[in-house]
Amino acid sequence: MKPERIDIEAAQRASGLRIVTLAHVPSPWGEALKGILHIKQLAHARVSHVFGSPTTTLREWSGQDSFPVMAWNDEPPRTTWIDQLNLAERLAPTPRLIPERLEDRVLMFGYCNELFGENGIGWTERLRGVHDQITKPGGDSAGVSAYLGKKYGYTPEIGERATERVASGIGALAKRLQEQKSRGSRFFIGDNLSAMDVYWAASSNAMKPLATELCPMNDRIRQAFTITEPTIVAAMHPILIEHRDFIFKNYLDLPVDLS
Repeated sequence: MKPERIDIEAAQRASGLRIVTLAHVPSPWGEALKGILHIKQLAHARVSHVFGSPTTTLREWSGQDSFPVMAWNDEPPRTTWIDQLNLAERLAPTPRLIPERLEDRVLMFGYCNELFGENGIGWTERLRGVHDQITKPGGDSAGVSAYLGKKYGYTPEIGERATERVASGIGALAKRLQEQKSRGSRFFIGDNLSAMDVYWAASSNAMKPLATELCPMNDRIRQAFTITEPTIVAAMHPILIEHRDFIFKNYLDLPVDLS
């Protein structure tokens, strides 16, 4: 189902389910939220925010200016992946994306945090990109990189460690999928689809994007979201991309709509 497109002022006044996402870029957190709503067939209205546009209304409404934001009726807007996932699960309990079995649930949230949480793989990859842009000859020390660096807590020391942190995290995810494959499962957790599968699909699309026909985007943006760092490329075991492609083909909406 296609979401109703509205502006941020209308979203603030509206009832029902609304989300605010970044437009034109394969932001992992936003694309994952869109994927969760697609799987659960949750009707919603969507605000597509273009980077650089004013965020005054969003800040007044949600108390911050990061994306995505998810709102339900007059409840406080959700601004973190874990709160958004829990709300989606409450609004549409089936199909489940949070495992019912306690051990699987604990395991899934641990892996999700390593991927999507503060100082996780996605967070650290942003810092790695900032470090590359700031330290290269003639680098961007005052533009977008400076903005992202301040937002994500960049320091040169963190930047220097970021590549190894991202590579080791990706290597651990590959090992997990290999272990699951050896026991006959196509999923990160147990034998069923979970939020972790969706989060990895969205994250990997911001590291090694899907083909143009499956995820149309500006060439400059595609280049920016394609990791070429040799250490990280080497850690990207083929099973990770095979899993991403399996999840997109069987559970998510293609072609990806970044509008």
